[in-house]
Amino acid sequence: MLVEYGYGPKTEIEDCTEEEIAHLEDEFGVELPAAYKSCMRYIGNGTNGFLRGSEFTYPAPKYQREFAEDCIERWDELDFSLEETDFVFRGLQGSSFWFFNTEEGEDPPVYLYMEDSKPEL
Repeated sequence: MLVEYGYGPKTEIEDCTEEEIAHLEDEFGVELPAAYKSCMRYIGNGTNGFLRGSEFTYPAPKYQREFAEDCIERWDELDFSLEETDFVFRGLQGSSFWFFNTEEGEDPPVYLYMEDSKPEL
């Protein structure tokens, strides 16, 4: 689909391996939802410009939780913390991050946390 919309040849859009996805699950002690795993199987290692400026592709999700917790600490006027079952999968230049709760089904809602605001769907 990304190729159809001009994001380059298929050779520049890379998938995550099952081993990489399993490594994320093991590292965070969660079972990732089917919708997220499906996405990572198609574009998890390279998007050729799609989502430019954000940290989304593997191995970035391994570091996103730490990034998110640092942001929350920096934005201390907000009363919010991540749950153990929250999985942060995308960050954007230190100003926001996206996450879902791994216990909210196979296609969970995605929450956006932006500097100076509360998380929203």
